[in-house]
Amino acid sequence: MKQESKVGYRDIFRQTEYMKIMIAALINRFGDSIDAIASTWIVYEITGNAAWSAIIYGVNRIPSIIITPLAGAWVEGQKKKTIMIVTDLIRAVCVAFVATGYLFGFLQAWMLLVTTLTISTVEAFRGPASAALTPKVLEKEYYEYGISLSTTLSSMVELIGTAVAAAIIAVIGTSGAIYVDMTTFLLSALIIVFVNTKEQGLVKQKFDRKTYVKDLADGFSYVKKDAIIRIFLLLAVFLNAILVPLNSLQAPLAGDILGGGAEILSILGISITVGMLLGSVTYPMVQRIILGKGLWIASGLGIALFYIMLPVCRPLYTSRILVYAFTAVFSFILGYTVALVNSHLSVFAVKRIRTDYLARISGITTAAGAASMPVASFLVSIVVAYVDTSAIFITSGVLALIVTVCMFFSRTLGQGETDTVAEDVEMVRS
Repeated sequence: MKQESKVGYRDIFRQTEYMKIMIAALINRFGDSIDAIASTWIVYEITGNAAWSAIIYGVNRIPSIIITPLAGAWVEGQKKKTIMIVTDLIRAVCVAFVATGYLFGFLQAWMLLVTTLTISTVEAFRGPASAALTPKVLEKEYYEYGISLSTTLSSMVELIGTAVAAAIIAVIGTSGAIYVDMTTFLLSALIIVFVNTKEQGLVKQKFDRKTYVKDLADGFSYVKKDAIIRIFLLLAVFLNAILVPLNSLQAPLAGDILGGGAEILSILGISITVGMLLGSVTYPMVQRIILGKGLWIASGLGIALFYIMLPVCRPLYTSRILVYAFTAVFSFILGYTVALVNSHLSVFAVKRIRTDYLARISGITTAAGAASMPVASFLVSIVVAYVDTSAIFITSGVLALIVTVCMFFSRTLGQGETDTVAEDVEMVRS
């Protein structure tokens, strides 16, 4: 059997079925990045009210919180390939309706709400189905490089899509851009049709309420019984929540703390993206040197550095060049360390969780992470009325440090890494 040390990115390109799924996902991501900008403009043009943007954003999050864990239990007994194809087709129909409605002038705000809710709902089924397929089309020895490659290319495609979105809208119009998104869904479905997901022996199960409830309860019981998974679930929730102040207070960060404008936001976004790209690319090499516990500690320190140092270093901002340099360095560190731990989370899930539970646990994790963000946003919106942005950032950094110290002294987290390493050694010997 091939030794793990010889595995590299070139081996992933030989994993034909995994590559098909990854290409379908990348096409989807490209369309979504264009749609995100086009849809935002459509909402504003139709309603002329910023509140509608917030409402539609909130509606978009509801299925992730409520439906995803329920969908994950149902997906386990179904053919995941079929679910992915059907959900892609449903999404294509929804965005085609939006584009056509906007083009011919009959699109209304309530229609956007319905289509947004429909798309988010089917995505709540597609996510767990896609997660559960990974171990079926990719051998365990390739997880690190496969997931790392997928994450890296996904970020690159999203960056490209966002960059060209304005040009696409200028050339073919807002409706045309939405039709591009529709085309990506259709292409994704077509590619998945030709994927051999090795589910031929799976007989599609009819819906049975008692069986479904039992499967759902078993999913939560699985999490409850495994201390390592519980800790990783809590850490994933923390990671989502701790980044909310950055995502929601970027403008005050640029203006109040760094004394700049849009150019600061640009430097911030580019530096984080570059850091995440490099973090994803180098993860397979880094994880051979630093175990997952070390990656979590590095991520906590990276987040703490970003939140604390940018406000604390204000006396050193004696020129615009220094402001840009500090922003770029700490943003890069943030992006790099977060990418490392995100990659580790994905690999850990497919290695640690039993294949027949993967969709359910994926649904539970997605829902928990999604739920943490609006809660954190609500708390930030309250606190920001009483304290300045610098205090919020420093407090967030201190919280990140406290959690990092707890991770450092966590024996359970370290035990989880020992178990995974033992499994990998056994796999190489076999």
